[in-house]
Amino acid sequence: MDLTDAQWHLLGELVTAGLADPSHSGDSAASAAARGIDLQSFPAEVALLAWLKLTCRVDDEWVATDLGAALHYRRLYESAELRLSEVARFAATNEASAPRLTLAVRRLAQGSISFEEALRGPQRTA
Repeated sequence: MDLTDAQWHLLGELVTAGLADPSHSGDSAASAAARGIDLQSFPAEVALLAWLKLTCRVDDEWVATDLGAALHYRRLYESAELRLSEVARFAATNEASAPRLTLAVRRLAQGSISFEEALRGPQRTA
């Protein structure tokens, strides 16, 4: 899904907790601002997310729908997976100088060993 950073942020906030419309009271505006939500763009952003069926109003609050929550968590998962692959690639670029460390990082990233096993591995062979 091609959302802006502000839309992703708003969706994540609504997955965490519902939000009363900031235009309705000073308290809800302060709460939205404290959560890093742009009060100027909120009406347009939440309307688009609602049109995409990622958010909806329940009583007086905006909340994420099940689809919105699923999309949010999928994005988090994909981001973590990308970071993990970058760590493994970084270790691989240093394989010549630290082959055991590279192997341990690769196995840890693949889930074939635990963190504790990865820590013990280089100590056994050092």
